[in-house]
Amino acid sequence: MKYLALLLALLLPMMGTVAQDDVPFVEATDCWMELYDIEDGEDVECGYLIVPETRSDPDSPLIELAYAILYAYGDDPQPDPIIYLAGGPGGNAVADVESWLDLPYLENRDLILIDQRGTGYSEPTLNCPEYEDGADDPVAECRDRLLDEGIDLAAYNSAESAADIADLAYALEYDEYNLYGISYGTRLALTVMRDHPDNIRSVVIDSVYPPEVNSWEEYGPITLGVFETLFAGCAADRACNRAYPDLAEVFWETAARLDEEPGQYVSIDPETGIESDAELTGSDLIDRVFGLLYDSVSIPYLPYVIAQVADGRYATLEALENGELLDANFSRPRQDDFEDVSDSEGMNLSVECREELAFLDLERALDNVPPEPAPLYENSTLTIELTFDDCAIWDVPPADDIETEPVRSDIPTLVAGGKYDPITPVIWAKSAASYLSNSTLVVVTNGGHGVLESTDCTMGILTDFFDDPESRLDTDCVDDIGEPDWVIE
Repeated sequence: MKYLALLLALLLPMMGTVAQDDVPFVEATDCWMELYDIEDGEDVECGYLIVPETRSDPDSPLIELAYAILYAYGDDPQPDPIIYLAGGPGGNAVADVESWLDLPYLENRDLILIDQRGTGYSEPTLNCPEYEDGADDPVAECRDRLLDEGIDLAAYNSAESAADIADLAYALEYDEYNLYGISYGTRLALTVMRDHPDNIRSVVIDSVYPPEVNSWEEYGPITLGVFETLFAGCAADRACNRAYPDLAEVFWETAARLDEEPGQYVSIDPETGIESDAELTGSDLIDRVFGLLYDSVSIPYLPYVIAQVADGRYATLEALENGELLDANFSRPRQDDFEDVSDSEGMNLSVECREELAFLDLERALDNVPPEPAPLYENSTLTIELTFDDCAIWDVPPADDIETEPVRSDIPTLVAGGKYDPITPVIWAKSAASYLSNSTLVVVTNGGHGVLESTDCTMGILTDFFDDPESRLDTDCVDDIGEPDWVIE
């Protein structure tokens, strides 16, 4: 298996002469990313999966999907690898290969990372540098550029990506494989289970985004709900409540005040140390606390940070985002949707606009936003309106109705969610699990987004599941996790 990609690359004809009938196949290549603790060609091997852009079109151009195989570090490697599906949609997986070293469930299993079509090192990429370059209308300008390059924006969707995953396992000659998805990667995993169930040994879906939900129509109540969960969690803890009484009132009053008069502070770049003037509006505060709720490690610090911001110490928020406040004994869990600078905005739009917003109603989404507190109402309605506007510009046709229906399967599946997850709530994990007859649901009561690697307990459950997905899992340790260990200063 290890040298299959190289062999195929030597035997198969050049890309320019390959017909669609000859795909899928793989081509080996040197790894694209910098490697420090692993050896290219020994511990990890990289390559391209060659597939049609649009499988239903016999004249479709071929595209190249970047993948990396990180080989098991133990002495007894099993034949069924784990294929990791990144979030987003639009997240990069391959560049992050070194973060997977020495994880217990990879001791005896290879890990395959793939940059889904349109993302990362895959070609073509639907990344939109127009956003970073300050274009007047980045969505329209990116769309026009990609269309001029001959890219079929509608071909970058979950069904085609699911076929890519099945083709990858086939081209690498794996008889069985396991899927591990986080966030949007869970939706892709469910799509693979639905469309290509053969040869899937087991599936892990963590922080679930299932096709049956109406995400943007639920955005308002879900967003308010996670803030209320945060405030209630502190209020229920005697020490936290004593240190930060009336946290909800303090937060919303601070957001309203900052919307009227933004706070001024000095921002320090954590890499260069360069200082610059910055300001914090109430909407910024909401967005940034929302973003920190993704991260299980950051959640215990949020009441303290909110109190600091309320007192005018605005840089404390940035210090938490940069990791300066975190206990040195902690490390951040893998978060594909958190501070991922390699996200492909175009891939995100192609998937979300085609499979979600095409089936949703803007007025219903706006009507569902709770009117109070006022700062959150303004923030949520603006976010929803901008998202629908972007999709009107991106202008891809709607997906088939099946992309809105739940996935039913009896494949062994571990389903997980975090109580404090701001974007994929536990109710979505429960919904997905209800249609999976051979599933186990784990809810992490101190967790945010991407929770199975956040504690020793859940890491053990994950490892046990991959070792023997057909046996009943012992999840008793989850009951002892409890609430966040709130930071009191």
